[in-house]
Formats: sequence, structure tokens, C-alpha cells
Amino acid sequence: MCRIALSLCAMGAASLGIAAPAASESAKGDADRPNVLLIVADDLGYSDLGAFGGEIPTPNLDQLANQGMLLTNHYVTPTCSPTRAALMAGTDNHLAGLGTMGEYLPQAPKLQGKPGYEGYLNDRVYWLPEVMRDAGYHTYMAGKWHLGTKPEQWPVARGFEHSFALINGGGSHFAPVPGKPIFADRAQYVEDDQRTELPTDFYSSKSYTDKLIQYVKQNHGDGKPFFAWAAYTAPHWPLHAPDEDIQKFKGQYAAGYEAIRAARLERLKSLGLMDEDAQPNLGLPKSKDYPSWDMLTPEEQANEARRMEVYAAMVHNMDRHVGRLIQTLKDLGEYDNTLVIFMSDNGAEATDSFFPPNENTDNSVENIGRRLSNVGYGARWAEVSATPFRLFKGYTAEGGISSPAFVRLPGQNGSTERINVPTHVTDIAPTILDFAGIRLPEGNKYNGRAVSPMSGVTLAPVLKGDASTEQLANRVLVGELFGGRYVRDGKWKLVSVMVPFAKNEWELYDLEQDRSESHNVAAEHPEIVMQMVRLWDQYVVQNGVVFAPNERMPDVRRGAKSEIKLPGAKAH
Repeated sequence: MCRIALSLCAMGAASLGIAAPAASESAKGDADRPNVLLIVADDLGYSDLGAFGGEIPTPNLDQLANQGMLLTNHYVTPTCSPTRAALMAGTDNHLAGLGTMGEYLPQAPKLQGKPGYEGYLNDRVYWLPEVMRDAGYHTYMAGKWHLGTKPEQWPVARGFEHSFALINGGGSHFAPVPGKPIFADRAQYVEDDQRTELPTDFYSSKSYTDKLIQYVKQNHGDGKPFFAWAAYTAPHWPLHAPDEDIQKFKGQYAAGYEAIRAARLERLKSLGLMDEDAQPNLGLPKSKDYPSWDMLTPEEQANEARRMEVYAAMVHNMDRHVGRLIQTLKDLGEYDNTLVIFMSDNGAEATDSFFPPNENTDNSVENIGRRLSNVGYGARWAEVSATPFRLFKGYTAEGGISSPAFVRLPGQNGSTERINVPTHVTDIAPTILDFAGIRLPEGNKYNGRAVSPMSGVTLAPVLKGDASTEQLANRVLVGELFGGRYVRDGKWKLVSVMVPFAKNEWELYDLEQDRSESHNVAAEHPEIVMQMVRLWDQYVVQNGVVFAPNERMPDVRRGAKSEIKLPGAKAH
């Protein structure tokens, strides 16, 4: 087994045969430096985009993907704010302050006060926008922040020159209805350093795009490149979309979960993203809580189909506004000088309804997706979005941590290429810095504060065709959230997903043969399990992972050291 333990050893870009990005000091002049557009969807499943086998029309994102390179094994954390922390810091979420989500710290007293569990993007890591700004870039963001609620933790305090941000983890995609507040209206918005109210015509994807276009245009022509983060909240709950978008999908999901999932798998195969003999994970066992389509009444089927229609409308709508962003870059003459990176922050969300209803909530079938509605689309549709993987957001199974992702290089207009080896969210910041010619200072200090080194690696040499993917193929990736954990080493994945209906012991999967995690081979390979557990234990120590009971994952009851119960293997 290879010992290129990137997450464990803070291995830098030099591992791929180039200099690590070392100031922010720029090795290029402004005219030579590309703009960077980072697009992040919220709770988008692996197979939701057309480029990844989905039936939802996403022509703008598909065109970007088809001109660029698909990252078919791109890993993120199981939920949103830990991924965003790793994205902005280029290092493990436990070092960046989001060892758990801030919302769940009150439920986990043993995590409170522990380094790396502050519940916000802490000051012991690099902040990508700050580094970019200090190196002469304009820095803009619009959309979901979720990395700290206090003014000293807002985007403007972390290096964004201009920002229009949803501070919380979620909220209504529409402006509040006057006199009829619902729980989802409690979201906080800020612009730069001021709290702000939403305009009456607010819709998340449109309004975030409007702001980002405004920011990009206002400084265009001054000779400085920009870093812009489009942090969309679609398709995160509550499911909301304009009526004209919802109408486009009427009747398209009446066939039900199983039929839509099967069709997606066939498209994944036809695209070459899955082997011809690939089988999907069978999903959650059928029960009254997790019924199959044929167990539902006609009324329940209509309700479920409507939810997926709205979800599809949200994805389609987001894609249209991405198209507006791209057209703006073309109109400004900047498109072919812009690095575009797209990813989702985690797998699909299995929530049926998160915010509690009140007297103003209207979740009737006819109103789902409109103002005052407040629903998600549930576990079965989340399994569809995760096709062909196991589980969804919140879990370290492939369905929770595999993100649809792609990169389009400046000026790249060729046919789709693919990077099929593992990449990771922590690679994004080093990759951006490399393309921008920005070198981080030596000594792990930045602007007077001690910082953890970026543990991700630059993908630039591979993306440019200057390096092979061999070292990425053999890298070790390790992660943890809510007690769920995984180790990926080459083709092997060791995982404990921490779900109420499982034993939550270590499981081992050969992802080359079984990426759907359907055949646990831990009993056949106890020696590999033991080797990978040692990697896990190193990760715990080096990243300050603390195990503690968490009310959201009630089965998390173990200490940091692993218990293995396999034939021929001693408990560890």
C-alpha cells in the first residue's frame, strides 16, 4: 500500500514535481494571471447534472464540463460548512475550525472549547480570499457563507473585497412574505460589513448572480484579475423555484424513484463514468419510514413527484444563471482568461422537512416550491441524486462525500477529458494559487498569525498535462464528521458510516470493483483493514479529531481508537 498520505503529512505541491505555491507573492504579472470563477452548488447529488448522467437540463454547466475536465472521484466532507472550511483553508476541516458543524456544538459538550471545533473558520489557517487579495486580486463572493455568524467572521473579514452573503446554513430562497413569517425566513444576510434586508423580488440563484456580475463589472478594466466565488444555495432545502421553472418538469417524475435511478445509471454507463457491469447500491431497506414507490398511495406519489419536480427546477434555474455569469465574462472579454472550477459541497440532502411549520406554512401539494412552503425531497430522491452510490449527505459513504466536479482551464475548448483518480476539496485552494502564480510564505505564518500549512496538493500539473495521475491514484485520503469516518488508500476504502440501522463497524470496499459499496470485504482482508486503521489513528492525532456523543448521530459512542471485530484480527 502506498504511503503518500496527503491528509496526514501536509504533503505539498512539490510531491507532484513542481514548486509549492511560497506572501502572498506573485510570480506572474497581472496581465499573465487568470481570473478564477469558483462555482459551488449546495447539496447537489453526484448524478444530477447532465454531464454526470442526470436527466435535468443543465446545458450551461454541461458545456463548461464538456470543454474542460471532469473530476470523477472528487471528495468533499459529508456536510456543507466543514467542506467550505476545507475549501477556503486548503486543509482539513478539523484544523480549520469546523471539526463539527457550529449548529451541533450545543449538542456535543465534549467538543466545546476544543481546538478545531470553534464552529467557524478560525484564524489558524490560510484564508484563500485573503491570500488572493494580498497578491493583487479582486475578491468577490455571493451566496452561502456558513463559516461564522459574528462580524469578525464574515466574508469581508476573511479577505473578500465585496460580498453578499447568507450567513447561516440555509433559509428561504424567496424574500419573506410580509406579515407571514415562517421559520425559514430567519436567515441573516450581509453585504460587505453591513446586515441587509432582501428585496421583494429576491430569488437566491438569480440574486446571487446579479450581485456577482455587479462586482465583476465595477472594477473591470483596472488591470487586476479577480477571484469570484458563486456560492449558490440551490438545491438546498427548502425546495423553492419560480413557477415557470417548476412547470417545465410537471409529470416528469411520476415513474418514481427506482425508474429514474435506473435510467441515470444507464446514462452514467453510456457516458463511460461507470463500468457496463456496475450495479447501484440497493439503498435503504424498505420500511414504512423508507417506502419504495409501489408502497405509496397515489396521493403520496403525487406529493413525492412534486418535490422532485421542484428540485429539478432549482437545478435547472441555477444552471441558467451560471449561463448569465459565463455570458458576462464573454461580453467583458474575460472568458478565455478565466479558470472555472465547479463542485458540490456534499451529497444530496435526505431531509423531508427541516424547519418546523407554523400557522403561515403551506405545504400543500399545489404550493410545494412556492413561497411559504417548507419541504425537502427525502431519502429516496436523495438516493436517486446519489446514483449509483450508497447513502447521502451527512455520511462518509460515497453518496455523502462524492461530488460532481470539473475544471475548465483558461482558453480550453476541447472535448471532455477525465481525471479518474481521487481529488479532494483541500486541493482546490493550492490549485488556484498555482494557476495564479501565488507562492505562500515559508514558516507557516501569515499576516502575523500562525497557520497550518495547506495539506491539499495543486492539481495544476495534471490539469495542464504536465504530470501523470499516478501519484494521485495512490494517495491516502482520510476524513471524519459526526463520528463517521473513512480512509481511502488507492483502490481500497475503509469506512464506518455511523447510521442507526447498521453495526457501524469498519467496512472495507474495493472501489475499483465496487464503488457503490455493496460488498463489504473486510473479513477477507483483515491485514488491509489493520493497516488502514493505523492510518486512521495517525489522522486522529495529527488533525486533533475528538470523538464524542452527538445527538444528531446518536450511535456515536466510541473513543478515537478503533474497534475491529473481524476473524483473525484482534480488537484495536
